Amino acid sequence: MAILKSLSMEMVRQLSGVVDFYYWKGIPVARTWPRKSSIPPSAAMLVSRSAFIQSRADLKNVSGVVRGAWASSAVGRKQAWLDYYTAIYLRIFKEQKVLPPVVQNFVITTE
Repeated sequence: MAILKSLSMEMVRQLSGVVDFYYWKGIPVARTWPRKSSIPPSAAMLVSRSAFIQSRADLKNVSGVVRGAWASSAVGRKQAWLDYYTAIYLRIFKEQKVLPPVVQNFVITTE
């Protein structure tokens, strides 16, 4: 990852497909374009991928108040609230082997 001083749309257009430009914590950065794996995904990877996709679909049903609670719970963590939400969603899926209901209520525990 390289930190950039500025990021223009012309730069993005010229290097599209070669360099991946994005903002990380509000800072423009660049990295080599991610390559698609030549190895076909395993059955477990496909199941995990579908659970991740479902977590994003379920996120649409989470109210603004609950999103605010997730954001508050992520303050001081290395993860953003969305990453924290996804990690808990996928952990429930992994432990219970079923897609969890929308994760709207949660208890913060210290481990």
